[in-house]
Amino acid sequence: MFALLALVASACSKSTPAGGGTPTPTLTQIPTVSIAQCETNQGTQAPAAPKGVDYKTQLKEPGVLNIGSDNDYPPFEEIKPGAKTPDGFDVDLYTEVARRLGLTAKSTTTNFDALFTSSLPTGKFDIGVSAVTIKESRKKTVDFTVPYFKADLSLAVDSVRTPNIKTIDDLAGQVVGVQKGTTSEICADYLKTQGKVKDVKSFDNTGPAFQDLLAGRVAAVINDQAASQGFIEKNVDLKVVQVLKTQEEYGFAISKEKPDLRVAISGALTNMMQDGTYSTIYEKWFGTKPPFAVPVQ
Repeated sequence: MFALLALVASACSKSTPAGGGTPTPTLTQIPTVSIAQCETNQGTQAPAAPKGVDYKTQLKEPGVLNIGSDNDYPPFEEIKPGAKTPDGFDVDLYTEVARRLGLTAKSTTTNFDALFTSSLPTGKFDIGVSAVTIKESRKKTVDFTVPYFKADLSLAVDSVRTPNIKTIDDLAGQVVGVQKGTTSEICADYLKTQGKVKDVKSFDNTGPAFQDLLAGRVAAVINDQAASQGFIEKNVDLKVVQVLKTQEEYGFAISKEKPDLRVAISGALTNMMQDGTYSTIYEKWFGTKPPFAVPVQ
């Protein structure tokens, strides 16, 4: 998983997401760092070739697009207190994709890492949508649709409890929190090998990582910037202090046994990016037009 601050803010102003929340600071207000070992290798492995059948025959359930998501990653997907179903940027996207394909979207909460190790490869869900970064290692078990988002990582801290942590160079002797199976975990593990951090604490979901940050059990959280902002908006003491450029792109993950469904979903996503629907959804949740080329290149 894991987004450059420019993804959630315009270059010269603050913006308030229509989906709710506080203004997001501009890119120029937060320092960035490039770490080659943390950059994502999307690879060149080709997806499975279409079988030439009706994509609806590859659905787990007739008329339904079954989505696996961890549903704890605002503003991409979140089940709010008292709610039974998720909402968020990803949710609006896959709901519209399903509508265009004549299907009904149904989300099931699942472990993020399991999307690639068991649930998608075994057909438990049709697709996995949870701010999933396209990467070569994941292509060994699943395929991806066209990319729909550009992203980078970020370093979030409790600015009241640890005001002196301003960059990854201030993490020596500290424990950082990450979500298991994500690009954040890979980057944090690398920092540990370099002696930049004392240890890495991995969580099944990102929410508990931020809870530990507020409780002082970890000194920082490395996570996608746009998603970190979703947690920060609910906790005024938290702050993103540094962006880690990782050059990521998100896609819908899908079983290699459902190539025709993948092609159909990619077509719907591309059409949404071309006809303005994507930009409308993006602005609803991030308060600005997409700062990257759409369709995503």
